[in-house]
Amino acid sequence: MNDAEKIVRFIHYAEKLKTELRHASRSDNNRESVAEHCWRLSLFLVLVVPKLKTKVDFLKVLKMAIVHDLVEIEAKDVPVLQSVNNEQIRKQKFSLELKAMNKIKRMLGDDGKEIYDLWREFEELKTIEAKVVRSLDWLEGQLQFLNENVTTFSSEDTKTIDILLKKTTLLCKVDPLLAQLDRITLPDRRKRIKH
Repeated sequence: MNDAEKIVRFIHYAEKLKTELRHASRSDNNRESVAEHCWRLSLFLVLVVPKLKTKVDFLKVLKMAIVHDLVEIEAKDVPVLQSVNNEQIRKQKFSLELKAMNKIKRMLGDDGKEIYDLWREFEELKTIEAKVVRSLDWLEGQLQFLNENVTTFSSEDTKTIDILLKKTTLLCKVDPLLAQLDRITLPDRRKRIKH
């Protein structure tokens, strides 16, 4: 199979990300697709990265945002409220996602290495680029959450959301602008769980 054929085959495969639904709703009360989340995260990066004090590789973070959830075609979306504070679920999620990413890597051959490496870097959270993308990934999801019509939360969900908010604040300290984005949206995100 030549490069053009591999690319076309993979683009058809990647279309499935448009149909994979997250456990978040859009402002029209329909569930958000993983592809919609990746698009808005990428837009967030386009607006934020040029204003960061911390030097990051813009093309790398944009690519990372685009590919970070490709694995959900196979592994499906795991709600952050289930995984943020549960080591067993996080391990299981990573195992399924690694299997999915290995499939993607095989499908693309040589081109799959870059996607694999970007995903792995995002998961390991060791580089500044991964931390910037993850902080905006979490912020984007939490801002989407503000549009949902959920009116009550269990005490366990409230505790888990509080943990996620604290982890987001900590991660956003990687850059003053990210910290400011966290700070100015945190009151609304906190108020949302008080309903």
